Amino acid sequence: MSDPINPNSTPVPGTDSRKFKLKKKAKWPLWKKIAVTGGIIVLLLVIGIGTYASFLISKANNIIDTVGTKEVVAPKDSAKVKPISILLMGVDSRKETGSLNSDVMMAISMNPETKSATIVSLPRDLEMKLKKNGDSHKANYFYPHFTLTEPETAMKKTKEFFGNFFEIPFDYMVTIDFEGFKQVVDQLGGVTVDVDQDMYYVDNWDGTRIDLKKGVQKLDGKKTLDFVRYRKSNPGSKFETQESSDPARNARQQQVLNEILKNLKSLGGVTKASGILEAVGNNLKTDIPASQIHDMISQYITIDTQNIELIHMDGDWISPYIVVKDEELREAKNALKRRLDPNWVPSSSPNSTDSSKGTDSRGNNTGSDGKITPTRTPKSTIAPTYTPKSTIKPTPTPTPKTSVRPNPTPEDDDVVPGLTPDPTRKPGGSVTLPPSGKPTTPPKNTEVPKPTPTPTPQNQETAQKTG
Repeated sequence: MSDPINPNSTPVPGTDSRKFKLKKKAKWPLWKKIAVTGGIIVLLLVIGIGTYASFLISKANNIIDTVGTKEVVAPKDSAKVKPISILLMGVDSRKETGSLNSDVMMAISMNPETKSATIVSLPRDLEMKLKKNGDSHKANYFYPHFTLTEPETAMKKTKEFFGNFFEIPFDYMVTIDFEGFKQVVDQLGGVTVDVDQDMYYVDNWDGTRIDLKKGVQKLDGKKTLDFVRYRKSNPGSKFETQESSDPARNARQQQVLNEILKNLKSLGGVTKASGILEAVGNNLKTDIPASQIHDMISQYITIDTQNIELIHMDGDWISPYIVVKDEELREAKNALKRRLDPNWVPSSSPNSTDSSKGTDSRGNNTGSDGKITPTRTPKSTIAPTYTPKSTIKPTPTPTPKTSVRPNPTPEDDDVVPGLTPDPTRKPGGSVTLPPSGKPTTPPKNTEVPKPTPTPTPQNQETAQKTG
């Protein structure tokens, strides 16, 4: 049968050509196209994400193996079964000046049985002594001091010193350079925060320049670090801004951390994870074995934030130090010790009136969801079984003692914009590493403030530099 439309066409034997052509031109329904296309996209995403996740895991393992030591850890000493303690320090090493500051100091003890931790935060201006009846120094003086005088054993000496102070042995130490913090923020494309006040501070000695205006804005890594570290301005200058209190700084730090975590959990954060891992790895130093780091991640990656006890030692400001009361220091020591006791479990709070709370079979305080909620043990009226070491007391000075910070006044490490700093001046709590040769201890600033008639160890201590 010939085609009436095209008479010259050759008919297909035993087949209606019109029916054949209709079958050949038949199209898939729209729903079927969408379903198949969607399935292909999902499959590609699964394959891509799986491949990328494998790449990130491999990269993270490589970074851990590079950062951690090669020491072999016995199974009985693994973080999966043994409570461990870590001394953590956030350091600021500046290439421009060769200086080294340790501004963030935390003592951490972790218990694998209860999957819980205690973190004690030390004020950088905390008064401490290297030797009994020795000269007083600020807490952030000691790691730079050991790094300068005994670089090969700086971590070991620092752990021993702070271990004696807290009366516990520190298993490991970790230092994280603030440069890594800036790089992480830059990798995320910046963070959006609400700057709570105008902030201005300049120090010509080390090139510090903080200049932020109040309001909601996106900050890059450098400005974000300025935002969380701002303490005071330049007294007497026309650009002077209000100084910051410690509670305000803590609130800013929490705001930035929340924003970073939110960005990390987003798709954009995931795609930038490789650069973030590299930024952290390049700015972290530790004496923790690589295998132990893997065990710690495995054991504590699912830790509930309710199982983390945070203790911030405030103390009283007795210029130029923060002096912690004996009772407060004893409580911090005991909290760290309890967490390191393999037989200790958090006890229920006797002051709790929430009917949704209770205790599990081991006596752990739990919430309505059954999760362990450790609480601080109330201050005991019974003397501790151990004999505490003598606590640090301030050296008497002619200045009347007060628990209130004085009004901002020019200190010897404050530099008003436009003035050339004294090249021999060094900021308190930091050291300048020599470029080569045998390390030498930097000379102390022995300039005596005018109001004080005679020099004392306290007024010879250089005031701590901002940031």
